[in-house]
Amino acid sequence: MARDSDGFSQPHDRLFKEIFGRTDIAAGFFQAYLPPALAAAADWASLSLQPGSFVDQSLAHRESDLLYRVRLPEGDGELWLYCLFEHQRRSDHWMALRLLGYLVRIWERFRQEQPAQAQLPPIVPVVLHQGSAAWSAPAVFHDLIAAPNHLRKDLAPWTPDFTFRLVDLAPLPFEELQGTILGRLALQALKAAGQDRLVEFWEQSSDLWDQVLRQEDALGLIRALLSYLIRTDSSVDKQLFRNRILTLVPEPIRTTAMSIADQLIEEGRQEGRQEGRQEGRQEGRQEGRQEGRQEGLRLGLVVAQIQAHQKFLNHPVQDAADLIQRPIEELQSLLESLEQAFKNSRQ
Repeated sequence: MARDSDGFSQPHDRLFKEIFGRTDIAAGFFQAYLPPALAAAADWASLSLQPGSFVDQSLAHRESDLLYRVRLPEGDGELWLYCLFEHQRRSDHWMALRLLGYLVRIWERFRQEQPAQAQLPPIVPVVLHQGSAAWSAPAVFHDLIAAPNHLRKDLAPWTPDFTFRLVDLAPLPFEELQGTILGRLALQALKAAGQDRLVEFWEQSSDLWDQVLRQEDALGLIRALLSYLIRTDSSVDKQLFRNRILTLVPEPIRTTAMSIADQLIEEGRQEGRQEGRQEGRQEGRQEGRQEGRQEGLRLGLVVAQIQAHQKFLNHPVQDAADLIQRPIEELQSLLESLEQAFKNSRQ
């Protein structure tokens, strides 16, 4: 699948990186799913996201990754955390082998960047699996080695061996997913999308939505989650989707959520109309559709945010049809000024 202008291959990749790219959410996730001794030892306030990806380009359509560093107690150095998000539906028999390659890439980059260091940092690999069925592949590297049982001990010194921490969403009930409020909501959404249970997700997630919507940065988080839910399953009942959002509180955020959802749904309708009008070679039509989707989604979200901020500030709310005719640069400038005014009003 082709990547969009932001470098994302599809909506699972986008949501994973938008949500877990926030270190406060990532810290809550790791504290919940790492072994207790490691979770207790790390200084989570120091958690930092590292640049780059180590995934094979040929596999970018089915997995995403994020690398973090966190300080250990004074004198113990750092712990590196490598989270690989596997969003294919079936478990991968060769995951441990592929992970070994990714870990080597991380250590090789470390050596290039810090040639004076005589030792490598410890890395804990974590696999987050979104599949529809429970993970069944080996999670320990030596299980991939065809060594006779009576010789396994003698061969051990010459055989790489490690395990990875598996967070398998398939068998975990919605209510048992752990982490921060937003992290739990995102994990529930990923689980529901991987198992075609989005309607059930809406029915069971109301308490978490209510808590998320009370956070100061709720607008951006709502946008990311609603965009994911709408883009992931085009078959979901749009009226049910809108009715569910109507139950969200408080009122100002509910209005914003409705604006974003309506804009995203309408953008989807526009895509369908535009695709039928494209002319030229098939390759050209495909490129045009992709560009139209990207620009339409971007423009729609900016317009929805402008209207929401105008409501919050008691400014006259401009008509969406008028706003959408303006250049995107002008709309972004208007949104920035409204966001600054909103921040000033909160101080």
